[in-house]
Amino acid sequence: MEKHTLIKILRHWACFILTAVLAASAVFAAAAGQDEVQAWLELAQEAHEKGDDAASFRCAEQAANAGNAEAQYILGWMYMNGIGTEPSQEKALEYWRLAAGQDNPDALLALASVYISSSHPEQDSEKWQEYLLKAADLGHPVAQASLGSMYYYGYNLEQDYGKALKYLRLAAEQENADAQELLGEMYFLGNGVEPSVEPSLAYTRQAANQGNANALYYLGWYYENGIGVEQDDTRAFEYYRQAADLGNISAMASVGWMYNTGTGTPASLQQALDYYERAAAGGNAYAQVRLGEMYEDGEGVEQSYEKAAEYYMQAAGQGNALAQAYLGLLYEFGDGVELSYDKALEYFRLSAEQGNDVGQWGMGQLYQFGLGVELSFEKAAEYYRLSADQDNPDGLECLGYLYLEGLGVEQSTDRAMELYRLAAALGSEEAMYQLEIYGD
Repeated sequence: MEKHTLIKILRHWACFILTAVLAASAVFAAAAGQDEVQAWLELAQEAHEKGDDAASFRCAEQAANAGNAEAQYILGWMYMNGIGTEPSQEKALEYWRLAAGQDNPDALLALASVYISSSHPEQDSEKWQEYLLKAADLGHPVAQASLGSMYYYGYNLEQDYGKALKYLRLAAEQENADAQELLGEMYFLGNGVEPSVEPSLAYTRQAANQGNANALYYLGWYYENGIGVEQDDTRAFEYYRQAADLGNISAMASVGWMYNTGTGTPASLQQALDYYERAAAGGNAYAQVRLGEMYEDGEGVEQSYEKAAEYYMQAAGQGNALAQAYLGLLYEFGDGVELSYDKALEYFRLSAEQGNDVGQWGMGQLYQFGLGVELSFEKAAEYYRLSADQDNPDGLECLGYLYLEGLGVEQSTDRAMELYRLAAALGSEEAMYQLEIYGD
């Protein structure tokens, strides 16, 4: 799950409809009997609705200078974003501090967002925590969700699941979708609570119903795997698609796979390619590997080892073990890259060290034929065995060959045939051929 950083959440919160805020301020002023303030706020709202930001700014300024906290917050926001005036962070902070002095939760949250920013010269860890905590205690759902996520991830605060649960629940009670989605994760993983699918699914649904992209993705995962719900690939696809359309990268990769395999939707290589490309551009390693495979095999695209290598490089750079193994193979045979046994060894080793069966088989190949390493049938057998233990057909077939020839292992035709049968059952054509030769 992606971290719900305070800055990210605050930027989303800042994109509110100014008309609604101004209207709420006018109502507040009326309730307080502040006729003049109310008049200025109403004029500010009217000007905003007409698209006259300069006039809206002047009217909000009158209300703010009369001491109205909400107007002070609004004016600060207009200064910060250059709405109806030249942008000025200094003036924005001035008005936000005035509003915060009257316990305006929006202003407190805005100040927290400024003080937490590492790029701001006034960065102050004690200040942003003070402002954020006060906004949360005043009931601001975004402040509560932000604190909850920070305590959950240990981001800028010491990790504390108990405090995370406290603030996330408070925010969720106010229908904050980010808090609901994260509570769903906490209950699913059992972080700070007893693991339980039922509340996890309930919170995830609540967030998904509000259009939370992460929650929609997780809801799709629940339906794809039949956890807490009846397994339903069609519904899984629909939730994944909604999440993907809202920008969730993992969902894009899942939609690509479902189009690729015809799971939950009619198969379409073009649609699969489109979603894989979107996910890969967003840094999804699985999508990058799949695109590499498609270009290597010419699946729905013009065959290109160069493009395959490009995508494998992207995924390998993120530590993806399968991509590292595939790169090793390209370097071993010089497909799309300059032949290099040293590079092949580098990538096969990285992959094998992560326990990847293809990388382990690749290491066995290098040792069996002495490519970039000193020839060693014993080391080859060691790596083939690791690969074979994960039911890799190539690892099984190659280990079978070593047993057949007695290379690095004690010769055993029976063991060789046993391994060939296992490899053939997994689709190894070489193993099938060997079985035909030996009449097995």
